[in-house]
Amino acid sequence: MSKQKNQKKQKQESPSFFDRADQFLGKYDLTYFGILFCVTLLVGFLLYDPRVSPGGDDSGYILAAHDFLRRHKLPSFQAPLYPVVLSVIDLFCGMSLTAFKVFSMCCMQGFVALTFFAYRRRVPPLLLFITLLLTSVNAHVLYYASQTYSEAFYMLMQSLLPLIFFKYFLHDGATLRPPASRIRQNLLLGVTLTGIVMTRNIGYAALLTVAAWFLCSRKWLNAGRAVAYFAVCMTVIQLFKIILWKNTGLQGNEQFSSLLYKDLYHPEHGQETIAGFFIRFWVNSNQYLSRFFMAMLGFRDTITSEGIYAPVKPVVTILVYLLGLVGIFFSCRNNKALFFTGLFAGISIVVTFFILHTFWNQERLIVTAFPLLIMTLFGALYYLFRLKRFRPYQVLFLAPVVLTFFCSLSDTSQEIRKAQKLTGKYSGLTPDWRHYLTASAWVEKNLPDSALVACRQPTISSVYANGKRFYRVGKVNSSNFRSFIDQWSSDENYTAIEATRAPADAYAALLPYYAARVAIGNAYYLVLNNSEKLSEELSRWPDIKPITTVEEFQALTGNAQNQLSVYYADSLLAPLRQAKVTHILTASLRLNPNIRDGQIINTVERTALFIQEKYPNIFTLVKPFGNDDDEPAKIIRINWETLP
Repeated sequence: MSKQKNQKKQKQESPSFFDRADQFLGKYDLTYFGILFCVTLLVGFLLYDPRVSPGGDDSGYILAAHDFLRRHKLPSFQAPLYPVVLSVIDLFCGMSLTAFKVFSMCCMQGFVALTFFAYRRRVPPLLLFITLLLTSVNAHVLYYASQTYSEAFYMLMQSLLPLIFFKYFLHDGATLRPPASRIRQNLLLGVTLTGIVMTRNIGYAALLTVAAWFLCSRKWLNAGRAVAYFAVCMTVIQLFKIILWKNTGLQGNEQFSSLLYKDLYHPEHGQETIAGFFIRFWVNSNQYLSRFFMAMLGFRDTITSEGIYAPVKPVVTILVYLLGLVGIFFSCRNNKALFFTGLFAGISIVVTFFILHTFWNQERLIVTAFPLLIMTLFGALYYLFRLKRFRPYQVLFLAPVVLTFFCSLSDTSQEIRKAQKLTGKYSGLTPDWRHYLTASAWVEKNLPDSALVACRQPTISSVYANGKRFYRVGKVNSSNFRSFIDQWSSDENYTAIEATRAPADAYAALLPYYAARVAIGNAYYLVLNNSEKLSEELSRWPDIKPITTVEEFQALTGNAQNQLSVYYADSLLAPLRQAKVTHILTASLRLNPNIRDGQIINTVERTALFIQEKYPNIFTLVKPFGNDDDEPAKIIRINWETLP
């Protein structure tokens, strides 16, 4: 009887599948880490992209670094640490895309190494190696190993936090160290948090995570110390900014202010409401979790065969949130390091989804949270299978791991094949971007140093023009519609016609009477100065129905109260004249980069058209790039001497 009891007890206490896997991986962890480190480097090298992306922010970091080095201008809108570090590379290598990209690759490798040593022997080895494995073969993450976006550098800085926090603050014994030692450790934590915030403004989530972890652990004094030391470090940085650059703005204040608007490009529409932020959160959750995160796992495509974004799936979003909460719940009870990771992942994405404008819709905005999410979600499954009732089925845990690995590997293989076809900074570009960038490079070689060219993407143009400055036309500046109506009411000196319905010859004949252009929704109206000659001209075109009273014109506005804009040629010209712009680069950049349907980003082109309506001789074509039916770009000169 006693023998049977002993056998039963021995059977109950036999190692589970997880125990054996953790023991095996933990025994040779340095070897497996070395393999995954090399795999990450190899896949990153195979995915190497020699170009800058059409997004613009990556070029912006390069120019910010160039300005910091050459003009001692501190980056303000974006967090400054990354451009400041890039300026060191610029100092030794010049504006070398290759050097900048090699630095990004080094940052990605540093992230892998620091993550391993931070979590080694602090989380189950199985979870750690799953996270590193799925990251090491993921094209969506390793794309940034050869880009000049801040993602790779931010992931490196982000990995410093668990490395330092786990070493000094994870266990209760940290509070028993001598006071001098505690001061050094808290200062190191404050410097680390400051570095993360100074790299990207979303880094404030790291501070919230540290404070939340201490509060959840009932370490109130530690939470206060962390915030206090961070505040001291930020104050020192702020003093340097004030003394050296006369910059009194708080870090991230300018960017956060822009996020408060309902419409980033139309501040006049006011600031977002509380309900509006919750709508943002839900829309962004669906876009980033059910579309981009699932695509990063290899489970779906981001873009459909029709060239549009794949539809969101709210059920998937809810499941991700539920699994994440399960992971945080179990880790809170079983593993402090994993609990910290779950908090970091959750706070990072929740803050991101609340503050981001929904139209940005870019995968890169959550790519830095990918490893944190992977560890949290698989941590939930790991501890679920550790429950007594599910322990016999632990081997099934490998099913989602293997599925995710092979889906990611398949996705990465396709991206590697595409990357291997790229042979230079113009290769693989669609005609709209090839012509635009060729025109940008032409400017640097063929126009005088005094020339200043206005364009849509000045940072990308500057990189391709070897650092030559360009002027950004980010929106078509409009005037107040109410003021325009008041002016019409007082003068009664206007007549309007719908420009899009006027025959070409009639439109040309009426331009000499130009007063303004008005947009009501998607319709454009040409507002003309009244005169006897105008009446004679209009009589020649019986099909044109002129609008002669302000009441009749106001009746057209209907429900388009938020889509009313007035454009004056002189108002559009004023900033160009003030900046001493000499040329304009027009282009055919696609509105949807995946579809060639004639829909383009026409900010620059509309600005030029609205100016030319009043001043028909103001522009002269200097150099075309591409045929009219092949998404061309053009360099045009502004003839300032023709203006009165």
